[in-house]
Amino acid sequence: MEKIELPIHKHPLLPITRFFSRHGCNGCGSDGYIYGGYHCNELGCETPAFHRECAESLQEIKHFSHPDHPLNLRLNDKASTCNRCGIHLLRKTYIYVCSICDFKLDLHCAKDAAPLPILENYNLHEHPLKLFDVSKSLKRVRLRECKTCDSPFLIEKLCYICYQCKILFHASCAEFFPEANHTSHPQHPLKLLKFAEAPDYADKKCLLCDEKFDQDQGLHHCDVCNFSICRACMKNPPPVGVESPTTHEHQLHLVPRRIHFTCNACGTLGEQSPYFCLQCNFMIHRQCIDLPRVININRHDHRISYTRRIRHGKGICKVCRKMVDGFYGGYICVKCLSFAIHARCATREDVWEMVELEGTPEEDEIGPFEVIDDNTIKHFSHDHNLRINNDGDGQILHENIVCEACALQILSEPFYSCKQCNFKLHQKCANHPRKKHHVYRNLPFTLLTSGNEIFQCWLCLQEFNGFMYQSGHYVIDVRCAAISDTLEYKSHQHSLYYYSTTYTHCSRCGKKDSVFRCDECDYGLGGKCAILPGKVMNNRYDDHPLFLSFDEMNVDGEYWCEACETKVNSKEWFYTCNDCGTTLHISCVVGDFSYIKHGSHLMNTKVVSNTSICRPFCFVCNSRCKLPSILKLSKGGVNVYICSFKCRLETY
Repeated sequence: MEKIELPIHKHPLLPITRFFSRHGCNGCGSDGYIYGGYHCNELGCETPAFHRECAESLQEIKHFSHPDHPLNLRLNDKASTCNRCGIHLLRKTYIYVCSICDFKLDLHCAKDAAPLPILENYNLHEHPLKLFDVSKSLKRVRLRECKTCDSPFLIEKLCYICYQCKILFHASCAEFFPEANHTSHPQHPLKLLKFAEAPDYADKKCLLCDEKFDQDQGLHHCDVCNFSICRACMKNPPPVGVESPTTHEHQLHLVPRRIHFTCNACGTLGEQSPYFCLQCNFMIHRQCIDLPRVININRHDHRISYTRRIRHGKGICKVCRKMVDGFYGGYICVKCLSFAIHARCATREDVWEMVELEGTPEEDEIGPFEVIDDNTIKHFSHDHNLRINNDGDGQILHENIVCEACALQILSEPFYSCKQCNFKLHQKCANHPRKKHHVYRNLPFTLLTSGNEIFQCWLCLQEFNGFMYQSGHYVIDVRCAAISDTLEYKSHQHSLYYYSTTYTHCSRCGKKDSVFRCDECDYGLGGKCAILPGKVMNNRYDDHPLFLSFDEMNVDGEYWCEACETKVNSKEWFYTCNDCGTTLHISCVVGDFSYIKHGSHLMNTKVVSNTSICRPFCFVCNSRCKLPSILKLSKGGVNVYICSFKCRLETY
């Protein structure tokens, strides 16, 4: 469908039939569903959805409430109120303003073509009612609550007043009091009831949107059919018939009643007000109508497409890890035949990047390097050519020689090096893609070089420099970026899965930051523990590589850490040499500065190598600095050393 340029938004907008409910309308600021309308299809746009009438608002209007000057459409950038109704104007919504006077009008009031009339509705009140501005004349009124709903006049100032009885009615209450017809229940009018007046048998939630009733606004009820809906659905009724070409070929009709069903579009249960096709016995949630056809998600490297039936049997959803029933709709990857995901899971706001890609050609992926020959590349991060070192001689470079990307020591694995300078890259780090999706955020990340500037990874919370992936103000290091949503770890017999919302205690360190959890047992790992290097080198204590071990020393006897000379618990994780049996605590091998390149500056301190014969004392805690990387600080012309961030903080 062709995008349309409209003055209300900086990007072209796409007309839709989808029912939006995430953020309400970004034009008028109202919450609730948007039935049809427009949405923005630009990556990362924070104002994606608009009512049709809000999106099509004119750039300039004349209005009876301010007849002297025209009003212009503007984005509201500060707290204020509408001069007609008195409702607070939300920031980053659109309003009409006068360029001459300090007059503002919200989009709801701008739609009224004439003043509200005098009401002579004797069902509402025995005397005629006139429009009244509460904010200007509140002292003249004895009662400050609406006679209909008993709620105070704190939100809207326009109301109706009976001057004889000195009582007030919200204008919105007068519209539906004592009863009014509704498209979803044409059999009988719905009565406006206070929450306390509702019969005991009445539902506590709206039949249409399933939201709990607001005690101040009350509800609209039919006592013949026991049909109850909220104020929002009364004012903004869902359409009784819709067309949804993505999910079904026929027109769908609203069934406004409590009914248990399985949605054909997503395969999950529902319990009220589905849309139904009698011809096909097809039922669908309102939020599943017109699902996007082609999208990107942060759990897969390829685009995925919606299909009305997955057909290839049952699989496991990559997001919720529950069964995917092939007889219902969902998303599949045309390149990976075994990939399937629930429709609801794929379109979650923390999973989907919120852009529809149907009809958009895939961009050519830009690789991280240009191949010069079989052994030479030109990497985007460096000015010179890099040559591969993979001759299998098992060479281990000096402890201070680290990979420019991950800041870890280069051991016996293949790496690229520059013949003109000391620039070196692990082969696996050289292959990191320039752009990638990651489970941490729904928007894609871009690979950048940080040089010697130090950042904090949002996933593992470790300070680092080298290469990083950035999306907006979110930054993750390349070690965390290499972790997918599924973590296979030798410390546990089951797979661990990424959880973005709930945290439990890490099974290794005990801190409440477990983001990778086991679905089969009570086991989890925090981001910091999940990226511990499997192999390290520490020449001070052993000439061989040290390997991360998990509960493997199940033998009698005592074991001591070579660094701190205290006992090593054989039931916990530790580093060990397979040749010599050397053991070290993890905290004696990996510290606060382990992912920062030597020579980098932290304010007035410098990260340096702790490889001298005599280990220096920490200036703060007065203990020997045992970790391979420490801070050097010049104090009074004398170099002193700091062993950890905790000690560094105590110096300020």
